[in-house]
Order: sequence, then structure tokens, then C-alpha cells
Amino acid sequence: MIYQRMYNNYTYIINKKTSKAIILWLLFLIISFIIFIIIALKYEYSIYHSYFGYIKKIDNSFYTIIYIPKDSVSELSKSILLIDDLEYDFQIISISDEYIVNEDELCYEMLLKINLKEEYLIENNIINVISKGNKTTIYQEIKKGLKEWKN
Repeated sequence: MIYQRMYNNYTYIINKKTSKAIILWLLFLIISFIIFIIIALKYEYSIYHSYFGYIKKIDNSFYTIIYIPKDSVSELSKSILLIDDLEYDFQIISISDEYIVNEDELCYEMLLKINLKEEYLIENNIINVISKGNKTTIYQEIKKGLKEWKN
């Protein structure tokens, strides 16, 4: 009957010594959680989006045509364009009224004027355009993801 005496006796449970390994493990978990929260709130990074486009010659000028998802159209005007890790100035000439379905995503066709190097200015040349967006934190991205998941 040792079990009945040990487990039903509240003074035994209160006065029982906890192992140092358990205390150290809990302390490690608490410190790790606090460090994660600090990093999630303070560490800022940029979001990059990659788009394929092609060069089109219209009225003796070269333009870049890219297809951008509906959600990213407004973000493009505030971002920086990178092609082969070099930043380029650009101007949005037009955005199509019709949309194109690309991999279950609604995309708009955008006509951009980019001051590219001569080596890229070839009719129907396919280029990878990367847009560098605003800085964000892990906390903001988790918050945005939860909001989208909720809806």
C-alpha cells in the first residue's frame, strides 16, 4: 500500500523535490521562447518576388512585359527591380484590363520601361525580373498569414 500513501498524500506531492534536469530543461525552453519572440519582433528583412518577362520592341523602343499576380500589382510600384543582381530604374507604362490565369492565379500583363543593358535588348528575350519589396518582420508575416488563413 505504498502507492496509496504516496500519491494520495498532498504533503508528499508538495514537498517532493523536482529533478535538476527538468528545471534546466524548462529554463532552456523559456529562454529559447523569449529569444524567438525578440528575433520575431526586431529582425527585419526584405521580401523578394520573381517574375518572368520578355522584351518587346514597340515603336523603336524596347519594353519589358511581365505577368504579375493581382495581389502584387500595387506593391510593384513601391519596389526595386533587380535583374542579375543589378538594380534598375523602371516606369510602369500600362497595366492590361484583362487578366490571365497562370497556375491557378490571376495575373495582369504589365508593360514596363526599364533602362536595361544593351545585351538584354533583344526582341522576345526572356528575362527573370526580381522585385525587392519593403522590409518586414517575422511577426508581421505571421500576423498577415493568420489573417489570410482566417478569411
